Amino acid sequence: MTAGLLYVGLDIGRASHLVAAIPEASFRGERWQTAPVRRFEASAAGFAALEAWLASFGVPVADVRAGVEPTGGYYGQTIAAWLCGHGYPVAWLQNWAVHDQRQLLVGKQTKTDALDARLIARLLFLREQGLAARAFLESAPTPAAEALRLLVRNRWKLVQLRSRHLLQLMALLDVTFPELRLVFRSSSVSATALAVLERYPTPAALAAAPIAELEHLIVIEAHAPKLKRIVPRLHELAGSSAGLAEGIEELVAAERWLVAQLRTTDVEIGRLDAEIERAMTAWPERDRAVLASFPALGATRQAILLAAIGDVRRFRDDRALRKYLGWYAELAQSGTSVDRHRLGTVGERNARRMIWLWALSLITPQAPETPFKAWYRALRARGMRGNVAVGHLASKLVSVVYFCLLRGEPYDPARHWRELGLQAPDERPDDFSVAVGTRPLGQDVAPAAPAEQPDA
Repeated sequence: MTAGLLYVGLDIGRASHLVAAIPEASFRGERWQTAPVRRFEASAAGFAALEAWLASFGVPVADVRAGVEPTGGYYGQTIAAWLCGHGYPVAWLQNWAVHDQRQLLVGKQTKTDALDARLIARLLFLREQGLAARAFLESAPTPAAEALRLLVRNRWKLVQLRSRHLLQLMALLDVTFPELRLVFRSSSVSATALAVLERYPTPAALAAAPIAELEHLIVIEAHAPKLKRIVPRLHELAGSSAGLAEGIEELVAAERWLVAQLRTTDVEIGRLDAEIERAMTAWPERDRAVLASFPALGATRQAILLAAIGDVRRFRDDRALRKYLGWYAELAQSGTSVDRHRLGTVGERNARRMIWLWALSLITPQAPETPFKAWYRALRARGMRGNVAVGHLASKLVSVVYFCLLRGEPYDPARHWRELGLQAPDERPDDFSVAVGTRPLGQDVAPAAPAEQPDA
C-alpha cells in the first residue's frame, strides 16, 4: 500500500501514452526524477492495463491525481474521458507549464517523453501544495475548440492552395491571352473570368462565340450584370489577341485543369465557411459578442482568433498571448556591434498572419476613423517607420482583445479615445490635427516597454 496521494502524469501520443505514477513520498526528495514510467496503448485494452497498474499501488481512486497536456489535441480527449469515467480526477495543464518547469529544473537538457510525464506529475504535487495553481487550466479543452481549430487551419491551407493555382493560371494567361487582364482589371482570374475561361479556354474560341452567347454567360450564368458593358470589348480583344495560337495544346490542357481546381477550391472554401459559422455557435455568446464589437473583424477573422486563443484565461497576461500569437519582441544581441529588438519568429501562424492583415485593414485610407487608426498616425508622427508602426498596432490589437475577452466587455471606442488622450472625430474642432497622445492606452492596455515593442 502506498501512503498519501498518487500523482499520475500522462505524456500524450497518437498510438500510445507514456504514464508516470509517482507516490507523494517520492517528492520529498529526488526519487521522483527516476520514477519508472510505462507505455500504454491508446485502446480499450491499453486503458484497462493502465487501470490495473494504477490499482496495483493500493491508492484509492479518490486519492489519485492525473494530469494531461492539451497539446495532444484529440489524442488527449479519449484517455481523459476514460479516466474521468472511472472516477479519476483529471487536470489539464497550460501549454507553457511543462516547458517552463523543464527549463527551471534541467535547463536545456534534451526533451524526453519520460521526463515530461514526470514533470506533469510533479506539477500536480506542487498544485496540491498550493504552489502551481496557475499552471493548470480552469476548464478542460472542449471538442468544439479542437473542431474549430481544425476548420480554420484547413481553410487557410485551401486559401494558400488557391493562391498558388491563381498565380500559375495568370502565368499561363500571359502567354495565351494577355489582353484578358485589360478587361478584368481587378483580377484576370476573378469568378467571372473563370466562367469565361471554362467555356472558352482560348482567344480563338472566345472570338468565334456570338456576342449574345457571351453576354448570357457573363450576365445570367456568372451572375455579373454589372459586367455587361465589357462584353463587346472582351470580344474585340479576343479577336486581335497577341497570345500564342500554335502549339499550345499542353498549355490549354494545363489551363483547363487549373480552372477546374480553382472552381472546386472556391466551392470547398464556401462549404468550410458554412461549417465554421455553424461551429462558432458552440462558443460562449459573450466571447462572440466581444469580438464582434471590434472594427474590421469579420466572421472569418473572429473564428481564427477564437480557434487560436480558446479560453483566454489560460494566458497569464496579454504578453503571454502576444507571445503565443507571434506578436512579441526578441533581443538580437552579439557582442557590442549588434543590440536591437526585432519581431519574434514563432507563433500561431494562421492567427499571426490574420492579425497583420487586420492591422493593415484598419489603417487604409478607406477605413473609417478609429482609435487604432489615430494611434497608428501618432506613431508615424514620431518618425517611426511604417512597417514598424503596423507591428506596434498589431501587438496593441492583441492586448486590447485580451483584456476585453478576459472581462467580457465589448470594445468601447469612446473609452478608447479617452484613454489614448485623443479626441474622437465628432469632438474635434475644425482646425484639429492629430497629436501624439501623452497618456497610455489605459491601465490595462498600457504600451509595452521598449524591450517589448515588436519591430516588424
